[in-house]
Amino acid sequence: MAKRVKITPSIAEQAQIRLMRVGDRLWRASDERFSRWDMTDNHYNVLRILNGSGEPISQSEIGRRMLSSRANVPKLVDHLEERGLVKRLACGDRRVNLVALTDGGADFLEQTLPDVISFANETMKFLNRDEQKQLFKLLGRLLDS
Repeated sequence: MAKRVKITPSIAEQAQIRLMRVGDRLWRASDERFSRWDMTDNHYNVLRILNGSGEPISQSEIGRRMLSSRANVPKLVDHLEERGLVKRLACGDRRVNLVALTDGGADFLEQTLPDVISFANETMKFLNRDEQKQLFKLLGRLLDS
């Protein structure tokens, strides 16, 4: 039998592992929720980015604003364009495609937003409002580091 190593994890490691487990659980639940609309959380994130921009933006700018991997932005936009939720627009630079939210995309966001917010509220219901604010601040500090 191989020798065993006594591992005493630090509180930092324990917190990191717990955060990773929570993140994994949230991604899986999120994937399940968005699959009802034949999309992923990344598709929805693109719609939210376009809605928030207020004007057409480039695919590379969408990638910079993404919550997760930005390598597949063209594929995400293809899917959303096929569904009529976004459209690509030509601009002066032929190498750049601008992407705009369509009225159909805005309608889709309007219809699904209550469910998305409800999911977030359900997920966070175990923390009171002050705890949610504190968690938000702490996670922001981790992201900024």
